[in-house]
Amino acid sequence: MSLSIYQRHLDNIPKQYRLLKLFRPPIYVIELSNNQLIAVCYYKDGSSKRYEVHADFSNRRMVIADFFKALQALTDLLLKFLKHPFGINGFAVANVTEELADGLTSIEIKAVREAIWAASRQAKRSVISTAVSYQGQVVSQ
Repeated sequence: MSLSIYQRHLDNIPKQYRLLKLFRPPIYVIELSNNQLIAVCYYKDGSSKRYEVHADFSNRRMVIADFFKALQALTDLLLKFLKHPFGINGFAVANVTEELADGLTSIEIKAVREAIWAASRQAKRSVISTAVSYQGQVVSQ
């Protein structure tokens, strides 16, 4: 089951990373909801690891109301995963599962992307591309 999920996410990686796809990097699938982060890291061998973090970073109108608390929560979450050998870059898919009145605004999409990028740098995990989706529908890649 995990191998098919991994392959599905690998097929959705932007075309400019075709060469990197040959190395079959890890893929982080991060779900953001009300003050909760859940991440699953899928590996090329079909295995996966799942971790969860609770923090006070959102409110009922915004998924990221406090950027720095969200950044710390994401960093803590990524630190739970093993560091990959040879510094292999990974990809992230962020899915906002919290139902928001007006959906995600462009500034919230930017905040999610920036938070994942900054958290991956703080955790010393290389994430080079992030796709953001809202309730399963891709809104930015």
